Amino acid sequence: MQAPLMEEKEKMSIVTSFIYPFLSKDDLPDPSCVSSASGNSDWLAKNFGEFSTYASLEQLQSLNPNFSSLGSLDLLTPSQAAELTLTSGALNSTSQMDQVFSRLEKGDAFKNVDEFFTTFNTQKQVPNIIPAVRDVMMNRTFEIVSMEFPKFETSDWIEWFEVKLNPVLPSFTAEMLVTAINNTNCSNYQVVVRGLSSVYDEMAEFRKQELAAVLMAHLKQSIQQFSQPACRVNVQTDADWLTANLGQFSSYVSSAQLTQFNISGLAVLDILTGEQKAQLILQPSSGLMENESVVLEVFSSVLMSSDQKQLGSFFTAFSQSAIQMNVTSIPPAVSDPILNMTLQALVPQFQTFSPQDFALWFQTYLRLFLPGIGPNSLSVIPRNISCDSYRATVKGLDNVYRVLSTTQSTTVFSYAADYLKHQSSQGQSCVQSVSNDSDWLVKNFGQFRSFASFSDIISLKSDFNGVKAADVLTSSQLAELCSIPSQLHGPQDVNTVMAAISPNQFASFFDVLTPNILLNSSLYSTAVKEAFLQAVLVRGGLSSAAVPDSEVLQWVTVRLRPLLSSLSSADVTPYFNIIQGRSCNTQHTAVSSLDSVRSFFSSDTQTQIYSSIQQLLAGLNGLGCYSGGSFYAFLRNFFLGFGFPDLSTFLSLIPAGRQQELLGSISPAELSVFLNGPNTVRNGSDLCTLLNNYNSTNQYLQTQPVVSAAVGRQTLGCVWPRALSASSQDEVDQWFNVRLAQYLPLLSSQLISPTQLSGASCLSYRKLISVLGKNYNFSGTDFSSADVYSSIKAYLNSKDGSPHCYNSSDPLLNSTAWFANNIGFFITFISLTDLQSFVSDSQIGVFLSNSENLQLFNNSAVAVNVTTYYSTELFIQNPNFSPLSLPGVLLCGAPGSAFVSLKGVDSQTILDSIKKSCQQISPEVTAALVANFPTLSTNTIQSLGNQSVSLTEGQINAASPSVINSTLPVLSVITGWNQGQVNNIIQSITKAGFSINSGSSLVTLGTLIAGVPSAAISSISSTQLLTVSQNPTFINNILSAPVVLQETYVQKIVSVDQTKVVENVPDALAGYIPPVLLSSPTSVNVTLINMKSWRPEQAVVLFSSVAKASDNTEELSYSILQGFTCSSVQKLPQQKVTQLVRACRPRTGRSKVVLKEPQLTCMYNYVKGDSSLSFSDFPADMLLYYSYEKVQKVNCSSYFSALGGADFSVLSSVLNIQSILFQNAQNCLGISSVSLNSTQVQVLGNMTCTLDPTYIQNSDPLILEKLKNCGDLSDSQVTAIQTLLYTGNTPYGNRSSWNLDTLNKLGILPLYLKRDFWTSFDSTTKKTFLKTFIPFLKNQKIQISKLQRFFTESNVNVKVGTRAQTVCATNNNITVATITDPSFPAGYDSTQFDACLDNAFLKDNLAAITEKVVDTGFMTIILNKLNQLYPSGIPESVVQLLSAVSRVATVSDINQWNITTIDTLSSLMDSDNGVWTSDQSKAVIMRYLSVSGNTVGTAELNAVGSYICSLDVSVLKNITADNLRSANSVNVSSCSMDQKSALYSIANSSFSTQRSDPATYYQLISSYLGGAPVEDIRALSTQNVSMDINTFMSLNPAVLTTLSVNTVRSLLGMNLDSLKLFENTTAVRLWTDQQYKSELATLNIGLVGGKDDPISSTTAATNVTVPLTTQTSYTVNATTQGSAVVHRGSGPWLISLCVGLLTITLHTL
Repeated sequence: MQAPLMEEKEKMSIVTSFIYPFLSKDDLPDPSCVSSASGNSDWLAKNFGEFSTYASLEQLQSLNPNFSSLGSLDLLTPSQAAELTLTSGALNSTSQMDQVFSRLEKGDAFKNVDEFFTTFNTQKQVPNIIPAVRDVMMNRTFEIVSMEFPKFETSDWIEWFEVKLNPVLPSFTAEMLVTAINNTNCSNYQVVVRGLSSVYDEMAEFRKQELAAVLMAHLKQSIQQFSQPACRVNVQTDADWLTANLGQFSSYVSSAQLTQFNISGLAVLDILTGEQKAQLILQPSSGLMENESVVLEVFSSVLMSSDQKQLGSFFTAFSQSAIQMNVTSIPPAVSDPILNMTLQALVPQFQTFSPQDFALWFQTYLRLFLPGIGPNSLSVIPRNISCDSYRATVKGLDNVYRVLSTTQSTTVFSYAADYLKHQSSQGQSCVQSVSNDSDWLVKNFGQFRSFASFSDIISLKSDFNGVKAADVLTSSQLAELCSIPSQLHGPQDVNTVMAAISPNQFASFFDVLTPNILLNSSLYSTAVKEAFLQAVLVRGGLSSAAVPDSEVLQWVTVRLRPLLSSLSSADVTPYFNIIQGRSCNTQHTAVSSLDSVRSFFSSDTQTQIYSSIQQLLAGLNGLGCYSGGSFYAFLRNFFLGFGFPDLSTFLSLIPAGRQQELLGSISPAELSVFLNGPNTVRNGSDLCTLLNNYNSTNQYLQTQPVVSAAVGRQTLGCVWPRALSASSQDEVDQWFNVRLAQYLPLLSSQLISPTQLSGASCLSYRKLISVLGKNYNFSGTDFSSADVYSSIKAYLNSKDGSPHCYNSSDPLLNSTAWFANNIGFFITFISLTDLQSFVSDSQIGVFLSNSENLQLFNNSAVAVNVTTYYSTELFIQNPNFSPLSLPGVLLCGAPGSAFVSLKGVDSQTILDSIKKSCQQISPEVTAALVANFPTLSTNTIQSLGNQSVSLTEGQINAASPSVINSTLPVLSVITGWNQGQVNNIIQSITKAGFSINSGSSLVTLGTLIAGVPSAAISSISSTQLLTVSQNPTFINNILSAPVVLQETYVQKIVSVDQTKVVENVPDALAGYIPPVLLSSPTSVNVTLINMKSWRPEQAVVLFSSVAKASDNTEELSYSILQGFTCSSVQKLPQQKVTQLVRACRPRTGRSKVVLKEPQLTCMYNYVKGDSSLSFSDFPADMLLYYSYEKVQKVNCSSYFSALGGADFSVLSSVLNIQSILFQNAQNCLGISSVSLNSTQVQVLGNMTCTLDPTYIQNSDPLILEKLKNCGDLSDSQVTAIQTLLYTGNTPYGNRSSWNLDTLNKLGILPLYLKRDFWTSFDSTTKKTFLKTFIPFLKNQKIQISKLQRFFTESNVNVKVGTRAQTVCATNNNITVATITDPSFPAGYDSTQFDACLDNAFLKDNLAAITEKVVDTGFMTIILNKLNQLYPSGIPESVVQLLSAVSRVATVSDINQWNITTIDTLSSLMDSDNGVWTSDQSKAVIMRYLSVSGNTVGTAELNAVGSYICSLDVSVLKNITADNLRSANSVNVSSCSMDQKSALYSIANSSFSTQRSDPATYYQLISSYLGGAPVEDIRALSTQNVSMDINTFMSLNPAVLTTLSVNTVRSLLGMNLDSLKLFENTTAVRLWTDQQYKSELATLNIGLVGGKDDPISSTTAATNVTVPLTTQTSYTVNATTQGSAVVHRGSGPWLISLCVGLLTITLHTL
């Protein structure tokens, strides 16, 4: 309580003498009385009271260890806070320092801060304050103190800026300074400057600059004030003024700024820094640099400065400023003394200098002063400095090498040599820290090395490798080096040395070196010499015209002389380049120099010298050294011993204008010797040039022997054009008989080539053909007679059809023996196309009757179509020509019409001749000849032999049955009978007593079995028929019989033992085994089954058992593999299925496995997840359904290549796959336009069949070849094909050049082409083509509708006589020869056909006519004529032969027919003959069934097929289950639902015994399922049959709509994905529309459609259990709000919800 009345000392004494000792006592019950206090504040108040401010922090903490320093800041005095700051670590923490100053700001902040810093500065040593904390202290202090500045007296300024703030002043900022000196007088300002200067060294550089800038600005602003006396107290000089007002910050004042203060830099030199002094003398425009005395004064001040660093700072600033000011030199008057003064000044420091110091001074500081170097300048540098320091010095001197005088450079070199000698140790001087000798030389001498001799260098570094250091040596040093052989270790050393020498130094170099090489030649290797030589030749520049000949001679005779023996082939060209264009003497001397050492040269070098000599002679003045005489001798002398030119070179050396002169000096004998020299004639064209310009060529050919065959052939080639162009017969004979007599055996393929012969005269050409055709020995030539013909063909080819080399008005060319004269011996090679290209149809007539030509063509080796054409044209152009005058071979091709008018005797004569001469006889000819026999006898038939096949039905009927029967051995082996012929023959022999009642009788009939009624087969014992099945000839014959006969035969065999049908039925007839008999094999003989031919429905039944039994799927036949279905493979392992799929891939040498869409989609479903298979492992057709998403971009081309082999017609029309595939192909193959290139077409393959016409007509012609593979083409595609063909830019050529060959090469395309295409061909060409093309189409079983269209389009301009006449035109009568022509009835229109077809002739040749006629108009004519012949109704024997004609009959016509036998019914129902309408087929079948005893049995079902749908249900119901069971499956798609139901009912009964095998049952009954009721389909869904999608879509729509999702899932099995593929079809859409979307979603195939799920509106909660499967049930809790909580089992809860709600709704209703 008495504290305020006490003195300060007393207060302090209270603390130190009483309080502290008491609290420090050890015997206090409560030590320091801490426990009785509630906290630091309480403890301090209770124990110290107001005296706490007099206690030190150390005392407080010693008494109360728990006393928290920072936590008790508010309790501390500023002094104590200062103590805390110094001891607590706050000087390292900005946050703690902020706490301290927050305490100081409480109360009287200024007083607190004052007290704080008073205590802070009383410490003996203030700890280091980190800058960040110092910044905080300065900032916080300045905020407090600056507020008091206006009140400050000078003493205050001094107290604060020189004492208290000293520890934190290094953080004083420019902003603070501005505040501090604002409105201060100069005295106070100077106090601030002194304070800041005192901490100058502790400030950051940027802060110094900032503060200096503020001070300068203040002084500028207050310059007048600071000039007043009051501000210049104690300021006597400019230096004093700067010190007082800027302190140490004056170092930032520039010379320019000093001027602003009216201060001379020279006046204040003593206080300027080195940098300022440097700036002073470099001050722009001051001119001080030129003032030697001023510069020396300034520099002296630098040297005199007490600041030992000033010399360095001066040069640092000087060098930097010089660079900035682009000062590149200093006047010598300045540089010399400064350099020397500096070096003297540095002498004391040299011993302590590091290499970096030497580098700094000599390379940077003294750079501009070093050009002032004097004789003794470097002497002050100690000789004992380190090598690195020495090198740093040399490098600095080297930097100014270019500006030094020679004397100065010598001085430097002397210094360097002297230093290095002092450093030498065992011959090594300063070798440390060098990478190689070059490095050593450069580092130790710099550019001053040029003043050293090589011996100097060696003396300083005994192991110095001059070669490796060549790039830093002078040429004289290198010459000295190379004169020491031991210094060179090979050509590589020479190359290195020479690369370092400039070509302009070569002369002086070799003037030193050459004498040494001559002196020590043996010590220099050949390689070393060659290297020197190459250097001169390549780089010496001696080839320059600027080098005089005298200099060149000096080189080749002196400097290079010891080197020439080492000349290599590579050196020759450069050597000769030197003498190119030089004088003859120089050239001769140079070559002679080489010749003198020729023995040292390799063969390659000599060859190259030869070539170079040749080039000399071939130059512009090459023969300038030739002065007359023998040109040959001149060349010999010029080439010396280096060879002689060949012919090509020889000619090249002769100027064009001097050929006559120079060649004329050579006699034929000399020429022969020259030409026959080894390898003289290398190029035939050169020989031709010589012979063409040689005036004695004819003499040479006649007098000189052919020494060399090779030269002889070349000689012949040269003169050959002359021989071929001879225009007179005498000249031709002279050439071929005299001049070329010994050369003709040497003819070559090139000489008789089309190109050569194209320019031949007709006389020469004919002579040549004559020579070659008369026993010419082709064995010794490189061509054959076929090659000769190729040239003949080219020569005779005529663009306008006019025969070449024929002129009726020219006696030499008017012979009609044109073929004999122009082709002769080579006629056997002629083709029909060739012949027609030689002479047109219109102009060939004049040659046809010529006897020489006839004999020429009477050669069996001539192509048949050629002789046929010849004979045909002969009779066309000369109808009266007697066939008796034709040679034998030409008879073979004569048209049948030529023989029509012959008598029987002549016919026999001709026939005998034809038999002898012709391997194959035209049916037309045979028919014409056979028709000339009025009556048939046994002898006649036996004489006719195989030609009896041309007997007409009328002739057979007219013949005596006994004659026919007696000639059965002849007739039974003939092939080619038509149905009418065999029917009549069988009827005839039956009348004659031949019985068909046994197997042997059938064998006897041979090829005639086709005429046996099926009833006769049925009557023969089955065992006998089984026996004859072992007779291969019989089986081969029966294969040509009607199908019903073959079926009947097989039915008889299988009846023997139905368990062995596979074994008993012959392989070729296996297709007629009822499928049901194959369904349950007791054993499976894969090998046996594999050998047989099966129909698809049979293969389906067999497939499962065969696949299981097969160990090697690769060996399964294509006919078995076509039975692949999902139902047949579903029990097989996945790997086996994959193997089966792979076995169906395209394979060379085997038929394609034909598969339908459901089979292909099934295959894909099985293998789509197998990434190990490549596209070539799949059937191409399967790739149509391959997901393109699986195809990587890099493999897409491979995919489409494989896909290109597919049959795109397999795709259902309802699918949009074709367009999608092409879009993908466009992206893959880069197809961006409608023009496809050949590569794209090749990859697309069969996809081209789907392309739009625009692509076809604009693409590469290769597309035509691809389109040949198409099963059909649209009308627009055909138009596009024709458009492409008409361009002429295809392999088929221009339209005007089209011929028979064109048609043949077009393949199948003519089938589709239109009328305007056919107008491009004449009648003969077309008719000839149709003779082979129509049989080809028939053999391919082309649909009759296509044949009808083809006939309509192609039957234009085929002239057989006058058109549009109701009376048959002359020569248009339809005869046996006419109808035998395969092209018949081409050429007839309906009017002429009607007029020219005699009714009686029709009756006698019905089958022959009906099997050829396809045009509906023509067929109508035939039917009308038959109705005329048989007004009471066409007899059954005739009905059997109607073929396609039957299709034009009306129902009324049909009702008049006699159809009693299955044979007739089967014949009529043959699908190859076209389509019946429903009414027609019904009439035919009912006509048959109207006969008593006839029913719809197995044979009938097989015969009528799908036409069963034309029958009434009442008729269908009469079909028995057994008959349907044994029949082939029937396509009932066109049946009504009632019909389908009726047939299904029967089929279900038929195959009931197969139900134990669900898959087999399904396969057998699948075609009838369209009539199945829903319960049967549901039952089938439980049998795991994997129904195919086609069958599914064929189901009764009423049944479909009732099938649930689960039922369909089970029904389709592996084919489920097909639902998605066919989702847009009517059937699938019908089904999906009846299903809920949620249920469809469970299929997981992305099926679109369905109806919305029902929403329950029940008001009561109902629990419904919905059993979805046998494994899981789902419970739905329905609420009154219509929502449901679904308790899910293992299946989809949404289904249970929907079903549950639906069930609730149903219960509610």
